[in-house]
Amino acid sequence: MASNHFPPLLILLFLVICWEGTTARSSFILGDNKKLSRDFDPSYHVQHHLHIVKKQNSSIRAFFAHPLWASGSISLSVGFTLGIFAFVIWRLTIKRYIKPYPNKEPITNPTLFSPIIRSINDLLFLYSEPSPSLEVIGRGACGEVYKAELFTGGQFITVAIKKAVHFSPMLDTSNLCKVESKLLEHQMRQIKSEILTVGRMRHPHLVRLLAHVPNQEHHYLVYEFMSNGSLHDVLRSEAREKLDWLNRLKIAQGITAGLEYLHILHRPRIIHRDLKPANILLDENLNARIADFGLAKVVPEAFSGAVSSARVAGTLGYIAPECYNTLSYTDKSDIYSFGVILAVLVTGMFPSDKFFQTTDEPSLVPWLRRMVSSQDPSEAIDPSLLRIGFEEEMILVLKIACFCTYDDPAESPTD
Repeated sequence: MASNHFPPLLILLFLVICWEGTTARSSFILGDNKKLSRDFDPSYHVQHHLHIVKKQNSSIRAFFAHPLWASGSISLSVGFTLGIFAFVIWRLTIKRYIKPYPNKEPITNPTLFSPIIRSINDLLFLYSEPSPSLEVIGRGACGEVYKAELFTGGQFITVAIKKAVHFSPMLDTSNLCKVESKLLEHQMRQIKSEILTVGRMRHPHLVRLLAHVPNQEHHYLVYEFMSNGSLHDVLRSEAREKLDWLNRLKIAQGITAGLEYLHILHRPRIIHRDLKPANILLDENLNARIADFGLAKVVPEAFSGAVSSARVAGTLGYIAPECYNTLSYTDKSDIYSFGVILAVLVTGMFPSDKFFQTTDEPSLVPWLRRMVSSQDPSEAIDPSLLRIGFEEEMILVLKIACFCTYDDPAESPTD
């Protein structure tokens, strides 16, 4: 019955207080901080903040270690009272790391989203223009992306820093010309979308947002660094040689797991709306991480239909056809984009390739359908993948790609 009346975290704290008797057991329950920083399973926050409570409240820990606790002589009612007390401490501690942003309020305060960065003071250098020595690893519509070595918690970690929203501190938004004002508003919506989605999520196939730092001229979003860059860049470079079939299949499976989390496991559900190879990042082991939630939409909890948009969102070649007509997005919009990515993985070709200007088909998807239904579907496979013994498996993945990219979304899979 207790589980029907008290939060699972409160019950967990209660059990810890009542039955913790040895250092070994305490270490097992609270875990090692270095391991927790890499842990993505659903108990991540519970374990980590229990660790913080233990570390910051030495007097309470000493009291719990008293022999009376091991002997079980303290009454259940006292344990329950202390459980509530520990829960209050946990609630106060978690606010240090996660501070919710109301949708309609301006984003003005720096925020940490992960204990990997120990203090906002470690990011004070972002209140001035980034050092010219920082390596620029990418450029987008909002600005540069830097690679930086950050000293925090007594060690160096590598992070990626996205500089977004440039505006003059001498000008108020209301005084900007209409075009600049609309652009600024759009960029701010993208920043809020990142914070309200990936800033709150933990999954091994999503890139983690570590911190947000605003100053007078820019907003900086700090992410974990992905050493192998984007799937787009790898496939377009000489590094594509390391993407053998097994690695490409692993990447496809990773994207599938990430979408399952966004569409099914996470509440509220999230529709990404801009899945493409450039937004699939690869870590040191070539595991796929879905990135860039600037266009993502949160689906209301009690709402199962499509989310509307004022304009078409996404990247040409990866946008589901129905989105152009309805300006509405569902989880099947992401599935269509995923199908195109599958086609890219197997064929090594992109929707924007000039090759399609010389064929009867205007883009990758219609060309793929024709090839898959031909007498020799293997002609659609990336030549670098042929003659390695997995052709039947590759053709099967191409058929799945066609299944995901049906013109009628009712014909495509959900997940």
